[in-house]
Amino acid sequence: MNYIIYVSTSSKLLNSDELSQLLVSSRTKYNSKGITGMMLYSNGTIFQALEGEEEQLDQVFDSLQHDDLQKGVIKLKSGEERFRTFSDWSMGFKASCTDIITRAKGFVDPLRYDFLATYSDQNPAVNLLRSFAEYNLQY
Repeated sequence: MNYIIYVSTSSKLLNSDELSQLLVSSRTKYNSKGITGMMLYSNGTIFQALEGEEEQLDQVFDSLQHDDLQKGVIKLKSGEERFRTFSDWSMGFKASCTDIITRAKGFVDPLRYDFLATYSDQNPAVNLLRSFAEYNLQY
């Protein structure tokens, strides 16, 4: 199983409705390609770890280079792992308790200190996601 970890900036700050749309559209797109992973968003920064077949990941990464939403896409790490770390595709961002998105399939609450507790510390994606959340997603 291959993986890529990247960071980018959004072309504008996204509100809750736009983040909800991104969650739904990304889940649909990635699930149809057999890609799993996690995206975290904070104040215009998108941090994402994706895993899947190398060809599919290369296609997704190429498309990100031409995406109107994401700018300055930088691959931080790529490689191969024996098993998938993420069983599905999910997304986390700061959301108010009243946001309907907090109940949407695929939403993770990165403000919960344990949102990555079930994932292996041996995986580089998990450690990078944890660091990003710790330093960027606090109130």
